[in-house]
Amino acid sequence: MNTLSRKTTTGAAVVALGVSALALGLGAAPAQAHGNAPLVQGATFTSQDPLAGVAAVGTKVVFAAEGVLGGTEPWVTDGTAAGTFQLKDVFAGPNPSSPEGFTTVGNKVYFSAFTTGTGRELYVTDGTQAGTKLVEDIRAGGSSNPEQLTAAGGQLLFTADDGDHGVELWRSAGTAATTSMVEDLSAGGIDTEVTDIVGTTGNRAMLAAGVSGNNVELYKTDGVNDVSLVKDINDGFGSNPAQLTHLANGLVVFVANDGIKGTELWRSNGTEAGTVIAKDFNPQDSAIQNITKVGTRAFMSVEAGNTGFELYVTNGSATTPVKDIFPGPGDSSPKQIVDAAGQAYFVADHPTSGQELWTSNGTAAGTRLVKDIAPGNADSSIAGLSAVGRHVAFGAVNNLGAEPWISNGYGAGTLPVKDVQPGPQGSSTRALVGFGGKALYRGLVQTKPTLFSLDVKRYFTVSAGKPTTKVVGGGKVKVGKKLRANPGAWEAGTKLTYKWLRNGKPIAGANGKTYKLKSKDKGKKIKVRVTGSLAGHEGAVRYSAPKKVKKA
Repeated sequence: MNTLSRKTTTGAAVVALGVSALALGLGAAPAQAHGNAPLVQGATFTSQDPLAGVAAVGTKVVFAAEGVLGGTEPWVTDGTAAGTFQLKDVFAGPNPSSPEGFTTVGNKVYFSAFTTGTGRELYVTDGTQAGTKLVEDIRAGGSSNPEQLTAAGGQLLFTADDGDHGVELWRSAGTAATTSMVEDLSAGGIDTEVTDIVGTTGNRAMLAAGVSGNNVELYKTDGVNDVSLVKDINDGFGSNPAQLTHLANGLVVFVANDGIKGTELWRSNGTEAGTVIAKDFNPQDSAIQNITKVGTRAFMSVEAGNTGFELYVTNGSATTPVKDIFPGPGDSSPKQIVDAAGQAYFVADHPTSGQELWTSNGTAAGTRLVKDIAPGNADSSIAGLSAVGRHVAFGAVNNLGAEPWISNGYGAGTLPVKDVQPGPQGSSTRALVGFGGKALYRGLVQTKPTLFSLDVKRYFTVSAGKPTTKVVGGGKVKVGKKLRANPGAWEAGTKLTYKWLRNGKPIAGANGKTYKLKSKDKGKKIKVRVTGSLAGHEGAVRYSAPKKVKKA
């Protein structure tokens, strides 16, 4: 059994953890798979909770897992077994530090972790062992319990209790010197109840907070030393703002209850006058779920009128229904909404296809079923839908069981990547996150949690041929003759364009499959560049070998 090693801070492998790479002869890739990139099997763990959260930082992913020596600790992976290792044994020995709240800010990941010496405190990592450290012991002799970890510009905002001021809003740039309370909103050691935070512009943010025991309302902060009330939306009762989502330029949409129109969609630019109802869906409370930023808009699931839970979109000013996916009063219940390069992908229910993968550009015409993965009205049980650039990765169930899938937004480009665990039960795989053009999956191999990665960009790069050129009619390569390009075997459906080059430089107007040699080509090397493009794929460029034109 291959093992990963716990590295020292100098990088030497000194303590074998027995975290298996489990090269166990996994099932073959399905015949219809694109095949330009394989599914790479990474590390296997004693335990790894896929719902515990992960954070991508560049070409790495930070997460919590337990190796064979015990104790759930922070780990990092590049998607391979060799590139997966424990970042720090925060709670030394077999006891778990139970890291949680992984949040990316720039090139760092923050999280909280527990030891008996410091309690639960704030930690930071740059994805290396040397760069994984306690930020500050905010509450000496106890736990400050950092929560609501949120990126705001180049710093982290979070709540913590230093033992003197109660729970308040804090900030950090990853060092003790840059970690401080923003403001003591609830004086006298009373907790400030912060239920949601969203970064806006610069280091600024908006938050839902209950101050000095009062009900929760909308606040804003400069991220330095000031927190102030934006608007008392429901005076004396609390509007309980939730699902705060920043669209662009400081504009935030959220759900709140003003005590008159009930729970509805609101927007705010951070001023009292600019904090208003964005959409009153129903005469009384509206059910609004899964607000998710996609580009500079937000998609959401709303129960309004007689249509059941359906997809809506807003830019903060105009809020409109996108499509009645489940016709009539039934619910399509859009969920797992993700932003793939400005295109929304989500799971929705339809009476003939069941719960499957859908995509939308915010219009009815541009909203469609991507693929009925589990044919008929059966559900494909999509798990962990994650954006990877303009593609999406997920786990899904069909006749292969629960296995890793990938999609470029087209039915033909929505494929099972590999039958990891042959048989109808499958490997219970789900996607965790997209990172550096790759997808990270988590599944079970011989009942053990195992990571997998897929180079998605390479997977969806057009399969290219090898271009060649020949003289039409035969003979020498000389002035007056024509060269014809043979592009080689490219992936079916690929659109090809041609460009002829003289000594490596493009020849004006020479864009066809053939090229007639001219006097200025004498003694020069001529070759053709073939570019292939295919919807939903990365393009490919290939060159023929150069041919030298005879001088006489």
